[in-house]
Formats: sequence, C-alpha cells, structure tokens
Amino acid sequence: MKRFYKKVEVSSTDKGFLITLDTKALLSPGKSILVLPTKALADAIADEWGNQEINIIPSTMPFMTLSATAIDRVRPRLDDTIDEILNFLQTDLLCYRAEEPEALVLEQDQLWKPLLKWCEGFVGSAFNVTSGIMPVMQAPKLISSAQKILKSYNEFQLLGLHQFTSISGSAVIGLSLLERQIELEAACQAAFVDDYFQIDNWGEDAEASLRIANRRREMLEIKEFLDLVLPRK
Repeated sequence: MKRFYKKVEVSSTDKGFLITLDTKALLSPGKSILVLPTKALADAIADEWGNQEINIIPSTMPFMTLSATAIDRVRPRLDDTIDEILNFLQTDLLCYRAEEPEALVLEQDQLWKPLLKWCEGFVGSAFNVTSGIMPVMQAPKLISSAQKILKSYNEFQLLGLHQFTSISGSAVIGLSLLERQIELEAACQAAFVDDYFQIDNWGEDAEASLRIANRRREMLEIKEFLDLVLPRK
C-alpha cells in the first residue's frame, strides 16, 4: 500500500490517546478506532506512521501491530487470553528442573529460584516443583489467585504478557518482566538457560543460535511495547 497521508498527529480524549492521519482517526485492521492507554505508546506509533515513505511497510511498525492485535484479538476474548496464560502457569518452565548434569541443575536453581520466590509472594501461593518430565499439578489456590491478578490487566498488558510467556515458555518470567522485577537480559538468561548450557558445553550450533536470536528479537519488541504501555514511574 502506498502512503496516502501527509500529516500524523496525536491527540488526547477522556478514553486515551488517538492518532490521526490527515485529521482522520487511525483504525485497527478490525476497523476499531485505535485508542491507546499512554501518550508514550501513541507517540511511538505515530513515529512509525510518520517514518513510512512511499510505501507502507507493516513489518517496520511493531508497536502498531501489537496494539492492533490487543484491540482486535485480545479485547474481545479477555477471559480466553487469561485462561491461556493460566495454562502456561500450570506447566511453567521454571517448575520442571533437570535431573542432570549437576552443573545445569545448579544453574537452573540459581536463575529460577529467585523468580519463583518473587512470584509466590506476588500471587500469594507456592509453586510445586519437580525434576524430570513427569507432570506436576499446581494448587487451585495459586491458579485462582493468579487469575484475579490477570483480570486487573488491560488488553495491552495481557497481550504483552501472553506473547512473552509464549516465547519464553514461562508465565513466571512473563509476570516478572511485566511487573518490572527483571530486565530483558535476565529474562532471556532464565528462558534460554538450557540452550546456553548446551552451547557452552557442546559448542555453538548455527540453527540453535539463530532460533535464540529470533526469540530474543521478539522478546525485545514486546519488552519495549510493555515499557510504552505501562505508566512511567
């Protein structure tokens, strides 16, 4: 699609912030007006539209894409999105520890134990942890408490949390990032501890390294999106 507008502006309303292209309100692909929760996010999306030249290239507009997804796909199915995050929590990566080698067991414990401890305090219930691949059930209290917390998030926060959880395999890591308990690098270290251990001990594999790099890039975009969505302290 060719660029069809000249001027991009941000304005505020009682519901949030709008972006206009030549005075017309910007719509999502689902034809909803793009009402954004923070001016920082609106400014970032306005910059994406303003930086388009002859042709509009959606792949260069990650914040627009994420915001539209939050409005079109998450908002109409908030409960379903919450249930999907809770399903990750039921089988969270951090609750399944290696049995060997000892070095990996220790590394997982060092990276994962503090995150689980924080999340237990945040949710108000302890996690059940196991070694190996045998499934372990989490207490109903943990799931119900987490559900109440998730219901307090808006569609933008839930989208970021859901996507980060899907990439990392851990709702605990996702919640820690959303609640600003860890930085991106620490989240990546926790999510990819097994991959990094394999590389450190068996050498770098081009395919595995590319997979990690792509996941890190996606995680960075989501982290930047959440930083724009969350009120600044």
